[in-house]
Amino acid sequence: MSDPYQKQRIEYVQTLHQSPTQVVAALSGGGTLMLGDLLTVPGGSRTLIEAAVPYSHESLSNYIGRVPEQFCCPRVARALAMTAFFHARKILHSETLDKHGYVNLERVSPETVDVSHESKCISESAIMRCADFVEPADLNEIDLYQHVVGIGCTASLVTNRQKLGEHRVYIAIQTLHQTIQFSLQLQKDVRTRWEEERLVADLILNALETSRQETVRRLSGESADEQTPRPALIESSSNDYPLHELIPLKLQSGERVHGECAAASPLLVDLFFGKLGAVLWTNDGIQHSISRAEMNSAELPFNSSAEFTQAIFPGSFNPIHQGHLEMIRIAEQNLHDKVILEISVQNVDKPPFDYIELAHRLDQIRKEKPEQAVWLTQTPLFIDKAELFRGATFVVGADTIKRFADLQFYNANVHTLHDVLRAIAFCNCRFLVFARKSKAGLEVLDTLDIPDMLRSLCDDVPASVFTMDISSSDVRRNETL
Repeated sequence: MSDPYQKQRIEYVQTLHQSPTQVVAALSGGGTLMLGDLLTVPGGSRTLIEAAVPYSHESLSNYIGRVPEQFCCPRVARALAMTAFFHARKILHSETLDKHGYVNLERVSPETVDVSHESKCISESAIMRCADFVEPADLNEIDLYQHVVGIGCTASLVTNRQKLGEHRVYIAIQTLHQTIQFSLQLQKDVRTRWEEERLVADLILNALETSRQETVRRLSGESADEQTPRPALIESSSNDYPLHELIPLKLQSGERVHGECAAASPLLVDLFFGKLGAVLWTNDGIQHSISRAEMNSAELPFNSSAEFTQAIFPGSFNPIHQGHLEMIRIAEQNLHDKVILEISVQNVDKPPFDYIELAHRLDQIRKEKPEQAVWLTQTPLFIDKAELFRGATFVVGADTIKRFADLQFYNANVHTLHDVLRAIAFCNCRFLVFARKSKAGLEVLDTLDIPDMLRSLCDDVPASVFTMDISSSDVRRNETL
């Protein structure tokens, strides 16, 4: 079959191999012809670090560290891209461990898994793969990833069985400074499987070039002005981001590539990749930021912000919903303090969520509760949170306390759990526990099978006052992706 655009592909890939761009790709459902494009042109090892094809649902879930509500959607494409980016970071990082004075990574045990969020499905593979996510000892390490690109693709294409849904493809690109996604719905019954695969691969190459050009502009100083009255998290965003169509896509009438982009500010990059430990966000911008060094010191420098550190509501808020808002209201009445949300951008059992996802979540919080402040942190575990927010009361559901006390996360060693609880008590932190109704029934503090040491750190909100009976996962299932 004659392909009029093969010469353009080869010329582009030759240019790509001569550039500093380095790629890790995770492709599910389509797009693998792109790997052949990269590897059949000499010099592919300079560009392609690694490729993964997590094709089955189980494989994809293990790769991103969770079971998604829907497997072919923009959110999964972005999760694949971020996972790929962090895996590239691990590979490049390991090449210079000795040079930069890193310690060897050890096998990570279940005791390090974050239980403060809503995810209830944590596989052993997800627990073990958290060793992929490393922290820089040299803060200049971030500069090593300026040209690293994580590519994620999910697609639903022509198959040998009847397909009721639409043919569609979602491409995500993750770089140090940007998350970009492109979506395309294909007309059914007008292309062969090979033709759809070729189109998806060309879309990936075009998306990669779109991202590469933006990186070149940024490094040449052509990016947007970063000076704002308050430092921002998202430097710029677009819901109609243009694709640079270097290789023609030959779309049918009515087919259109839709792009979305969120560019992180330098401050957000520092938070995601280890220079900062926490930032306090409000509608007016970033109010405070705390460096890693400050987090490790005995005295934290935000005493003037004590009102933002006394009552902390940790979670993923994906999305925030009416149950969360009612918990905030009741907690503020009980504690006589302002409740501040806390989202950890770094999780030990899965990669950080991407910049588009962060922008969406903060926009939802802004719309639902415009005056709400949010701590964005690098503290995925309750022991980390306690050390950062000394003297705080954590607002949680009974299901969170139940998971926190589950010995599977402590190598079945109750003494390890007790050590964690003693450390939290030493930080003078407590838990305000709300009843939770789930498929398993009503869970309240009095009926939970938890150690007495943990129970002594808890106060409860009776089920008669409020019971959480909605979950963010239920809300997401009802969303139109």
